[in-house]
Amino acid sequence: MLKKISVTILLLTMIVFVTPVNALDMRIQPRFKIGVQYYEFEQKVITDAGSQFTTILNNTRFSDWLPLINGGTTLFIDRFFLDFNALYSFDGNSETGFGGQTFVKGGGSDGNLLVDAVFQNAGRINADFERFELSVSAGFEVLDNLVLFGGYKYAETNFSSGITGKLNTFRADDNSPLLLFSGDLVGGVNIDFNFKGPFVGVNYIWPIQQGFMNGGLSFNFAAAFLKNNTDLNFSRLGVKTVLGNVQTLDIEDGNKRNFFSREGDATGYSFGLGWQGLTPVNGLTYMMGATGYLYQFDNSETNETQVRLDFGLTYAFDFFD
Repeated sequence: MLKKISVTILLLTMIVFVTPVNALDMRIQPRFKIGVQYYEFEQKVITDAGSQFTTILNNTRFSDWLPLINGGTTLFIDRFFLDFNALYSFDGNSETGFGGQTFVKGGGSDGNLLVDAVFQNAGRINADFERFELSVSAGFEVLDNLVLFGGYKYAETNFSSGITGKLNTFRADDNSPLLLFSGDLVGGVNIDFNFKGPFVGVNYIWPIQQGFMNGGLSFNFAAAFLKNNTDLNFSRLGVKTVLGNVQTLDIEDGNKRNFFSREGDATGYSFGLGWQGLTPVNGLTYMMGATGYLYQFDNSETNETQVRLDFGLTYAFDFFD
């Protein structure tokens, strides 16, 4: 990522120094936005097979409207630009079903289970989550009001969840109950999801000067080529038995175990519509827009969907006036 950013900055620096200063149209334009974002994360059926444990978890899906703050800066040099952007959305909360079954092979050297057993669980996950995003891009105005751009993006979402439900455990061979591990399921699970990769896109601005409509209507489309990683960690996972005590289910590593770590590839798409209008203050403009994002990660069976609505201000500092 740093190599790609360095090359972009180097190319733009060369443009500045080989162009006569008095011929440059150069400005820097910081911006700040606030808004809301609908966010949906879906993890399809998960299967994790190990030497002692084989687990299948049902689909999980988290979704909520999150407030967001977004800031960035754009450097314009004639028809070229370089842009940095950061976004943070927070206070997400969602509840989803949590269920599946785990086959545990007994007779291990540690002697935890003497027989093969099946753990069947059904419950709910209540998750709090937040999301962070960082991107850098560069572009060129190939025709009046038509811009081609490309860049690199990193994003991560962190879920902190509590688990409630019921667990029933049976001998795998004859389905007779193992009462020691049956009862109320208690514990937590953390999901860390991130992706990174390059993107390319096109943006067109349609100037409008009709009465109070003094600005430009923009349309943009982008495609991203991403790699992702998903980590799921159980913590404090156990069963409150009928005797009132809590039996840990995590035989391998005390009270915490990395259940799975998956990597995947995706092609993501975004579509946006925006308006940037002039204000009575010279150099100050206001912005509003709506953008939709869809990412489908094939290998990890993960989907991420976003819809953003935002409003903000930007101010242009011109050089060589």
